[in-house]
Amino acid sequence: MDIGPVNYTDSNQWLLNLVLASMILGIALDIRWTDFKAVMKMPRAIVAGLTAQFLLLPALTTILTLFLDLPSGVELGMILVSACPGGAVSNFITHLSGGNTALSISMTACASVLAVVLMPLNFVFWAGLNTDASSLMHSIEVDATSLMVTLFIVLAIPLKIGFTLRHYRKELAKKLHKILKATSVIALAVFVIMAIKNNHQAFLSHFEFIFSVVFFHNLLAYSLGYSAGKLTGLSTRDTKATTIEVGMQNSSLAIAIVFSQFNGESGMALVSAFWATWHLLSGMLVALIFKKWDEV
Repeated sequence: MDIGPVNYTDSNQWLLNLVLASMILGIALDIRWTDFKAVMKMPRAIVAGLTAQFLLLPALTTILTLFLDLPSGVELGMILVSACPGGAVSNFITHLSGGNTALSISMTACASVLAVVLMPLNFVFWAGLNTDASSLMHSIEVDATSLMVTLFIVLAIPLKIGFTLRHYRKELAKKLHKILKATSVIALAVFVIMAIKNNHQAFLSHFEFIFSVVFFHNLLAYSLGYSAGKLTGLSTRDTKATTIEVGMQNSSLAIAIVFSQFNGESGMALVSAFWATWHLLSGMLVALIFKKWDEV
């Protein structure tokens, strides 16, 4: 599949990190420590979400690729995305949906740490079961330092600043929360628009085919997250968190791996790039649906 180069640079990654950090700061300004204490009393929710994230999604994705006649690069890209942890943006989307944001943040933190070991193991194992995909596969290494630095920047620092401001400057925290709640959404929308604009040729090439693959793969992820919450008897707020956490993969990490480990293989790059764009839009749609659900 020759789709041409995908335009994604380190500056794009840092811009996205800054946008995500502003979102997490806005969320942290509206979270209390008691929210996290409640999460520690219910490990079942975290286990349910992480099981769907690291076991069920990669397994079902691999089974799906075995039944579908897709280009090997696309299949390998799907498996790579499914092996990624949830992204920090899921915390923001969970917050918008009225879900348990503290649970979402806890799941993201756990998943990001576990991914250092589980992501490469998952990817190599499941890709190895697909003959076509494994023919493209090379050795893969997750840069633990880079992953933890990113997590520290977009999650730990904003959370610390937000909690500190909420504790010592409550009025200022309320004002900043209102501002960031609006500006972070606008910033994310601008980033998505610019990403599409900079890669319009790649997005237009094979658009219907790749979009269909990403759409149904993303739908599978959301369904697994929702089912994990419901089957383990979680509350509505917690089920929203597991649904969004499993449905929103850290596809920016997948993009980085495609270019660093697979020389920008076109099928893998396009699947990862479509995921990076589509899951932001689908996440907002899911949040809207959950909000409407609460009003019924």
